[in-house]
Amino acid sequence: MSKTRLPKKKKPILAAVLSFVFGPLGFFYIGWRYAVCALFIMAVFLTVLAVVDYPYPHWMQYLVVAVMAWKAYTVVEVRNALIEAKENGQVQFLDSFRCASLAMSDLLVGIGQFYAGAAGLYIAARLFLDGKVFGGLFMLVLGTGGLVWIAGTVFMFLAIAIDAASAALFGRSENIFTHKNSSL
Repeated sequence: MSKTRLPKKKKPILAAVLSFVFGPLGFFYIGWRYAVCALFIMAVFLTVLAVVDYPYPHWMQYLVVAVMAWKAYTVVEVRNALIEAKENGQVQFLDSFRCASLAMSDLLVGIGQFYAGAAGLYIAARLFLDGKVFGGLFMLVLGTGGLVWIAGTVFMFLAIAIDAASAALFGRSENIFTHKNSSL
């Protein structure tokens, strides 16, 4: 029986920095499939923002790179843990479109929620600066949480649709990023 060689481990910090600096293109460090899926996810996210036509300051579009950096870091950590555990079947799965689409659909939900939270805090700050203390407090206490919940729900349904399409195209599989294995 021949033993398949495990891939080399990657640096989570480098993955995070590249994704923070280059956005979806930073995922090329992890693999080209991840970069393609990240570009697709960004297109979905920007389409939803355009359809909703939510007014936001120009600088807020750059907030998503923080979430991308977090996701790149976690993907590489899971990859390295599987390599250390010599889980060759799951490591090989990490380099598939199915696995990349699972990770990136999770990224979509994270981007949506983070963006909504930042938007809620921005609105609250603007209300406070305009002297509308009650409105600012309302937005801070209830409005921001409501925006995060709405965004989480909308993007979760989109992620489920993406996962279903991915399963139809590439086959069903376990999402190793949400697996309840204590070693990962």
